[in-house]
Amino acid sequence: MSSRTPAPQPTDAPPPPGHRRDNVLQAAALVFAEQGYKGATLRQIADAAGLLAGSIYHHFESKEALYEAVQAEGYRRMQRVVEDAIAPHSDPWTALEAACCAHLTEMLTGGPIARLTGMGLVGLREGKVSPAMQLARDGYENLLARLIDQLPLRPGLDRTLLRLQLLGALNWTLIWYRPDGSRSPAQIAQHLIAALR
Repeated sequence: MSSRTPAPQPTDAPPPPGHRRDNVLQAAALVFAEQGYKGATLRQIADAAGLLAGSIYHHFESKEALYEAVQAEGYRRMQRVVEDAIAPHSDPWTALEAACCAHLTEMLTGGPIARLTGMGLVGLREGKVSPAMQLARDGYENLLARLIDQLPLRPGLDRTLLRLQLLGALNWTLIWYRPDGSRSPAQIAQHLIAALR
């Protein structure tokens, strides 16, 4: 990112007391991230949220519905953060760099929902997703597609493939990134966009 653009702030701050559904989403994201989808139980999630196991069913009909709700919320939050980050930029490369910085900052420092969204759909049944989750994911991917469509790239370059590769590179950062490492999310985004230009 250029020095004039501040790094975006993560959105996964703990919900205020009394927001039980949000507390359940946060707790579920933590447990799913630690145990995986198959290993996580509703009892573990309820314990992490400070609730009785049966209380989860007041908000979600099943573990799968809860997982999908966490993912959909993560995509919605990511889209909001990226939209805010790109709003002040008219240059397509600067906008894409701002989007990558926002994506990385949210995913790496935004908390459990953002991290779980970055991990993707691993462990969910046979690639089936709820309409709400698909809508949220499509909305975010369409935002990135619009950014890539604005780039002055050489003719014939497959922009869909570029979008998928970009998302893969961004999300893979979860595997190797260390908060105490030598590069910030903004520096990683800068490097990625510099390599694409």
